[in-house]
Amino acid sequence: MRKLYSERLRRHQQEQFKYLRLVFNDNFMLAFIVLMGAVGFWYSNFLGSFTNQQWWGKPVFIIITFLSFQAGRIATLLEDPDSTFLLAKENDFYEYFKRALSYSRFLPILAIALISFLLSPFAFRMADFNVTGIVIFAVSAVISKMSLLNVELFNLYNEENTTKLLFELILLASIVIATYSSSLIYLVVSIVLLVISVMVTRPNITSKRLQWQKAISLENQRIFKLKRFYNLFTDVPGVSSKIRRRKWLDFLYSSMKLKQSNTYFYIFVRGFVRNNEYIGLFIRLTIIQGILLAFIDNFYISLIVEILFIYLLGFQLKPYFKEIMQNMLQRLYPISKDQKIRDFIKLSTIILSIQWLISAIAIFVQFSFTMNSIVISLAGLVVLIFVNYFYMPRQLKKI
Repeated sequence: MRKLYSERLRRHQQEQFKYLRLVFNDNFMLAFIVLMGAVGFWYSNFLGSFTNQQWWGKPVFIIITFLSFQAGRIATLLEDPDSTFLLAKENDFYEYFKRALSYSRFLPILAIALISFLLSPFAFRMADFNVTGIVIFAVSAVISKMSLLNVELFNLYNEENTTKLLFELILLASIVIATYSSSLIYLVVSIVLLVISVMVTRPNITSKRLQWQKAISLENQRIFKLKRFYNLFTDVPGVSSKIRRRKWLDFLYSSMKLKQSNTYFYIFVRGFVRNNEYIGLFIRLTIIQGILLAFIDNFYISLIVEILFIYLLGFQLKPYFKEIMQNMLQRLYPISKDQKIRDFIKLSTIILSIQWLISAIAIFVQFSFTMNSIVISLAGLVVLIFVNYFYMPRQLKKI
């Protein structure tokens, strides 16, 4: 069973690396580095504006600590045929799942360590923690994640999922108590829960029957979420966005004239409104950008955020054009390639203009009507024009 998991893990990692090379391309890394630098500069200034502990510091610390070990699920790498062809080996799956647990711990532990490191200045300044307390909380969060992964494995052999919820509530209560008293309380509770999870999981695996359909379904959901993320940057086979009718948005295209020149513009608009992936991306990026610009009072950071988010949204719209073009039936329409590109750029211009308008409102809320607000808004407008009329046409012609 160890050999089976090792072979599947090798294939899984090869697939992940193939997509990660496409995700972390030069454009993304440049944008990411600039954004991280801007956020880091803002974070430093934000902490520097407070000299004493704040009442909301500890509640925020509790929430972030609790969320830090929520990310990541056990990677069983089970496949649909396993329920038939591996049923005879069900009693030998303990070694298989041991390897799965070992692999599944790496990324969450790395994420917890990074979050704890970034959270430490906030904890020092706002929540009155010392170095020892931060380290104890970080170690406790790692132990908490290990116990939750054990509980996830335990749940694969049981129909009910209440065990994980119970563990999370106990951990949350211990974090709250430890934050306002002693960090050792959280450490002790997390160790006790880890011991309990180990004690109940191993006998459960060797004595009960694996819920095959449940385990395979959870693994398929985990893989699908990864592929949906990769699909934002490149084509991923077998991944399609969910479509919703959204009748309440019909007014956006109900007044559109039904003529040949509007054929693809209508398709693009209606598809964008119904596509969960792209309209969700637009809403998320616009809201995050608006919130950041409304609260950041540094000219240079606001300028970077304005430019970066408009460019990112325009960059992320490219796969939508390719998705429509891959539909063979659309080739039946007697529409030229240039007209298709013009219609898509028209949609992209409308979308980015809405984003720019909302960001401009946030900028003027923060800087009022000053030269800084005008320069930032104009910079965003320049990026909008560049993306839609210089960058986008060249990229779409390649598609």
